[in-house]
Amino acid sequence: MDSSRVFRRILAARLVRVLALAAAPSLAHVACGGHVSTSSQPSGSDGAQGGAGGQGGAGGQGGAGGQGGDPSSIFERACFPASDGGDCPSDDEVVAQLPINGCMIPSLLASGPEIDPATNQCCYTYLPPGDCITVANGSGRPFLVGARALHAAAAPGVAWRAARAADETTADVRGLSAEARAELARAWTSDALLEHASVASFGRFALELLAVGAPADLVEAAHHAALDEIRHARLCFALAGAYGGAPVGPSAFPFGGAVAVSEDLAAVAASAAREGCVGETLAAVLAAEQLGQARDPAVRAALTVIAADEARHAELAWRAVAWAVATGGAEVRAAVSDAFAAAEEVLAGFASGAVASAELAAHGRLGATEAAAVLRRALDEVVRPAAAALLGASTLPASAAAGSLSASFVAEVV
Repeated sequence: MDSSRVFRRILAARLVRVLALAAAPSLAHVACGGHVSTSSQPSGSDGAQGGAGGQGGAGGQGGAGGQGGDPSSIFERACFPASDGGDCPSDDEVVAQLPINGCMIPSLLASGPEIDPATNQCCYTYLPPGDCITVANGSGRPFLVGARALHAAAAPGVAWRAARAADETTADVRGLSAEARAELARAWTSDALLEHASVASFGRFALELLAVGAPADLVEAAHHAALDEIRHARLCFALAGAYGGAPVGPSAFPFGGAVAVSEDLAAVAASAAREGCVGETLAAVLAAEQLGQARDPAVRAALTVIAADEARHAELAWRAVAWAVATGGAEVRAAVSDAFAAAEEVLAGFASGAVASAELAAHGRLGATEAAAVLRRALDEVVRPAAAALLGASTLPASAAAGSLSASFVAEVV
C-alpha cells in the first residue's frame, strides 16, 4: 500500500468536504485558522546571520555564501554592489535576484543590508531554497515581516524539551556517522526554530482574525494551532539534542518592537491562501512522506504527530479563506485567486537537487529531489482540487473518499 498516496487522497477529500460545508449558508462561520503574515513594515531586529557571502559577479548579483559559524543557522548570505550613489538595493530588488527553487514564496530576507568592509558590498542574510523545502517539511510556516522571515537563534538549554517525560523524544544514534549526526542535528534544529516561529505566526493570525471581525471559533482555532506548534517545536528540539549530543532550544524571538497586524480582509485572506492553504497542505503531505520513509521510532513518533496536526491546520486555513471569500465577496475572491496563481507559478519551477541518503531518510530527512516530487503530487492531487472547489465548482474523483487523519490513523497507515 502506498501510504503517502492514501494520506493525500484522504486529505484532498476532507478539504473538498470542508469547503462544501463552509459554502452552506447556515455554516458560513465554521471554525478555521491558518498562518497569515501580511505586514510590510521593516523589521527592527536582525535574525540569525550566516557566513560571509561571495563577491558580486556579472549582472551585479553577489554570490550566496555558506552557512554561518552557528551550525544550527538556517540562513545564508548574499552580497550585491551598491548603486553609483552608494545606496543598497531595496528588499524587493534583492528578493528578485535570490533563488526561488520551489519555495512557497520567494527566498526570504532575514537581515541586512550590512556593508562588507572587504568588498564594500551590501550583504543580506536569507532563507535558502533547501530550507524553503525544510519549511514545508512539516516544520511550520515562517513569521514574515515583509520579505523577511524572522526566527530565534538556537541556544543551549532544556527549556523547550517535552513538557512530560512520556513525551520526550530520544532518537537512536547508534551506528550513525559523525557527519550524519551533525547533519541531522542541523536539520532538526532548523525545523525546531521554524516551528517556534510558527507559534508567533499563529499568534499574529489570531489578532488579524479579530481585526477583520472573524467568528470566535476561528480565533479559538488559531490559538489551538499555536499550541500545536509549541508541541512540534519541543519534539524537534528533542530530536536535535539527541543527534547533536547536547540539549538545544531557542533564544529570545527577535520581534524588534511592535508587531504589525493587518486589518485588510483581502490581504489577510491572500496570505492565508498562500501560507496556509498551499503551505500547510504541502507541509502535511511532506511530513507524511517523511514518516513513510523514517525508521527510527522516535522520529516516527514525532512525525506522526506533526503530519496529523499539519493536516488539521490545512483544513483550518481552507475554512478561514472560505469564510473570508463569503464575507468579502469579489475583492477577496480575486486576491485569493491571485495568491493561488502565484503559488502555482513558483511551484512550477521547483528544482530538484540532492537525494537524501538511506541513513538520513531513516531519520526523517528528505532530499530536494524527493521533496520536489512530493510537492508536485500534492499540488496536483490536493491543492488544485481544493482551490477549484473554493473558487468554483469542482469535485474529486468518485474513488476519493473522506476519512480521518488523526494521529492514530496516520500512525496506522503511514
